[in-house]
Amino acid sequence: MKGYKVSDARRSRTVGVACQSLDELQVKGCVKLNIGKNVRIQLLDGTCVDDEDYFQTLPSQTVLLFLKPGENADTGADILYNALQAVNLDYLRAGNEAWKFFTHNIKEKVMNLAKLINKHETRNVQLSSKEDDPDWFVGIDSRSATKEEFMGRRSQERIRGYMYKTKDDLIKSETYKNDKTCRKKLTEALQKMNIQLKANKYFSGYFDRRAASDRLCDNVGNFQCKGRWDVCECRYIGVAAHNHMINPYASKEARILFSTWNFDHVVERSRSIVPALLEAAKQASEKNCAINADYFYRLLCTTDNLKLVHIVCHDKGAHNIQCDSHKFTLTA
Repeated sequence: MKGYKVSDARRSRTVGVACQSLDELQVKGCVKLNIGKNVRIQLLDGTCVDDEDYFQTLPSQTVLLFLKPGENADTGADILYNALQAVNLDYLRAGNEAWKFFTHNIKEKVMNLAKLINKHETRNVQLSSKEDDPDWFVGIDSRSATKEEFMGRRSQERIRGYMYKTKDDLIKSETYKNDKTCRKKLTEALQKMNIQLKANKYFSGYFDRRAASDRLCDNVGNFQCKGRWDVCECRYIGVAAHNHMINPYASKEARILFSTWNFDHVVERSRSIVPALLEAAKQASEKNCAINADYFYRLLCTTDNLKLVHIVCHDKGAHNIQCDSHKFTLTA
């Protein structure tokens, strides 16, 4: 039995909970926080904790937030900024200036930062453990003993996030709320996708340079931008390729900068995949068959539909490509 700390969305109070399983944590935590059992559990960095295997990897005294339906927890940056605003006018001005810096023309600032990082020596790129390169681990959680382990977790968190957001969007839909048959079809599809995702270890290999398969970098840790969603390759290759390549294993600064790189869904998750899943549920209900969970799983979580891109190549405009309606359901 291990001890954990649990808090609510506002972090107004934190209490200790001793438990052996995620279910036990949820029951005891809800009682101690005096909130209903229908909660979402996440780490301080936003990682959703929704399965037993992942929960068992968390060390003692990990802080977990219990969020009620519709609640979101502030990030550390939000809390710091709000605190600055509450202190005095000088801090308020400083806080506002910092906020402006990070919200205005961020793409250009990231590119300039990349140029500076590329000038730094990369003599530590081959080092792996926290003991050998402690500077690389400054500012991150203590659970990861190696760079590869940390990067693998970051990959898992991104992919788990896509599944969680998709589930949340579906649950909020009128179709899910009001149509019992569609709700059953969607629940079954989500369960199948989660089983498959667990079997694939949440694609930790995408960012792990030592992974035997799935990795998106070479064995040193170099990542190359895959280009905007509607092109075959990054248009900066051969022009300013150094700006659209990165090795987050090289230094703490490179690791931080890598967090600005995005997984871009060619067929968009919110605009296309979620509506398609709702339509698939209706079709499956009418045909008395199952949703093609494998098709949607590949769109949500795999490089069949995901491109790792530099922030400059991440086009947030609408993509003019839709899901294939012929693949929505399985043959009855």
